[in-house]
Amino acid sequence: MNPEKLLREYDYGMFLQQPKLPAWLDGDIHLLEFNSDRSHAAAWFFCLLDELQDAHDKNPQGPGGGFILSRNLLLEAWHQNRLFGLYMSETDSLLRNYRDSDAYVMTKTVFGTVKYIFPVFCIVDAAGAKMAHTKEVPADEDKDGCIECLWVAERARMVGLGQRLVAELNCYAVEYPVVPLFWNKMGYTVNPGNAETRKVHVGYS
Repeated sequence: MNPEKLLREYDYGMFLQQPKLPAWLDGDIHLLEFNSDRSHAAAWFFCLLDELQDAHDKNPQGPGGGFILSRNLLLEAWHQNRLFGLYMSETDSLLRNYRDSDAYVMTKTVFGTVKYIFPVFCIVDAAGAKMAHTKEVPADEDKDGCIECLWVAERARMVGLGQRLVAELNCYAVEYPVVPLFWNKMGYTVNPGNAETRKVHVGYS
């Protein structure tokens, strides 16, 4: 096993907790697939690039700074439908209070239904993408999904958006964890227990 790779603890269940957001951000949160097959998805993708550019400009050595040199990584994941984020559905409260400068929302899109997209993304491997698309847990643990990268804009950290995205994807491994403490809290470790199975479905708390 890759020494930088963490596995989720056996029998560790993921829970879709509600992030600690302002009261008016009261819509339902959903997994967002940055799917290159959709005509409007390019706008979402370039919003992510803008977020990473801003992070790099503010702190070239900080989290996100390195992505300015790795845009091909993001482009490849987008093209292969392995790039995911989070969005919130519109409510009356959101409609009344939303401003383009809102700290927690990356962009508002009106393609199809209104979506308020958060400045967070995750790249998964092919198995993780398949799990997210089908909502099925593989029968073979060798085909369990793996998180390759997780990023949250600085202004939207510490409220639980990263945790929610990880739980939504329900992957069983993470590669090259940048913040080991975060992943440990999410149930990922170098030496998972030896129970019979890791096949735990996502639930709500």
